[in-house]
Amino acid sequence: MRTSLRNLAWAALLGSSSSLACSCYGPQTFCGVLHPPYPNPEWWIPDAVVLGVKLGDIAHGMDVKVVTVFSGSVQENDTLRVWGDTGLNCRVYAETWAAGDTVVWALQWTDFAGGSMEQEGDYLISVCGTYWLEYANGIVSGALLEEGVIESVPIDQFVAFVAGCLTTTVAEGAGEDPLIVRADGGALWLSMITRQRAQLSIVDALGRDLISRDWDGSPVQFSGMAPGAYLVLVDVGERRWGRKVALY
Repeated sequence: MRTSLRNLAWAALLGSSSSLACSCYGPQTFCGVLHPPYPNPEWWIPDAVVLGVKLGDIAHGMDVKVVTVFSGSVQENDTLRVWGDTGLNCRVYAETWAAGDTVVWALQWTDFAGGSMEQEGDYLISVCGTYWLEYANGIVSGALLEEGVIESVPIDQFVAFVAGCLTTTVAEGAGEDPLIVRADGGALWLSMITRQRAQLSIVDALGRDLISRDWDGSPVQFSGMAPGAYLVLVDVGERRWGRKVALY
């Protein structure tokens, strides 16, 4: 089912003629591909986000040794077959990276558009958005949150960054979302529909904890915060709710 949905997406993007070169669009930030601002977001969302080392080339693809898993069902030390472009696909060429390069990749299940060598369980690296980031000396860099801007985050904070990008309006929990979040004039206003004992955390775009405190759900204002993207997390017992907020 995953691949059939994506095949429809590629068909719509490429048109009916197989002779056409790739023509597609997608989120131009890494956070954007994890939580796309488009209808039918499953077309863009990766199935795995990993830090990996390219082992070598095979045909139009490459083998990648997984170092760290940020999302997806793969395991550390797995070797993944990742297919690139053949000249007609909406993919990044595998030759973009040399053997031994360590990279953060956002991978999707293969759509089998590159020929019979591609097998179930293989991946592809899409060109329709920002699906990879550079890595060197413990630092991940690229268009993380702002299009056309090279931003950096230490690898030990990248886990929180990915989790924040993947968080939707209700990240975890059951029942009605109790959070009321409002950004106004550079201030962040928070409250809950019902008063209850909770743990409140506010995390910045680099995964740093800015605020961590007990909270009873009563209205509270945080002012003087710099413009940017923030993740508000509220834990009530075993439940968690998350909300992404942008201050301008």
